[in-house]
Amino acid sequence: MNLLAHAVLSPDDELIRVGNVLADFIHRREAADLDPLLKVGFDLHQRIDAFTDKDATVAQSHSRLVGYRRYANPLVDVFYDHFLTLKWSKEISAREYVQELYRSIERYSSVLPENCRRISERMIGDDWLSDYGTFEGLAKNLARMERRIQWGSGREVDLVGSLEILKVEYEGFEEDFEEFWPRLLSFES
Repeated sequence: MNLLAHAVLSPDDELIRVGNVLADFIHRREAADLDPLLKVGFDLHQRIDAFTDKDATVAQSHSRLVGYRRYANPLVDVFYDHFLTLKWSKEISAREYVQELYRSIERYSSVLPENCRRISERMIGDDWLSDYGTFEGLAKNLARMERRIQWGSGREVDLVGSLEILKVEYEGFEEDFEEFWPRLLSFES
């Protein structure tokens, strides 16, 4: 759930950014009925994910997650958003950027599919995107993901436990992020 990365990788258009950030919460069958710019963001999200899924450095990060292979994609996404937050280089702070993004999502909530709108309200209310910079914040986000998985599948998972691997392999994950991020930026530029 690299939501912050998807926001940063979006062009300078609010509705495209909203579509890119929220695409994981929009069913493919709903995509055809989206506002055209929201659909551009949805499609951009799919292209970013496809590029990321084929990258060897990202695969290297996945391999570090022994015991978590089934959830390696979302875990690496969250870990990379952690590093993105720590290495933030935009003109405004990460917190200000996130608040602007939330305002954009609220501004366009009327054009979002119902389920996506409900999830985005929880995202904003619980301030999901401001918590990536600390281990406490990561634990909170991973616990939230655990609840969604359990609710959706009935399966109990311990994603918070993956933070122990992040702590032990921190330098390796950080190097992976630093190697991958410039490629991802140039992929969409």
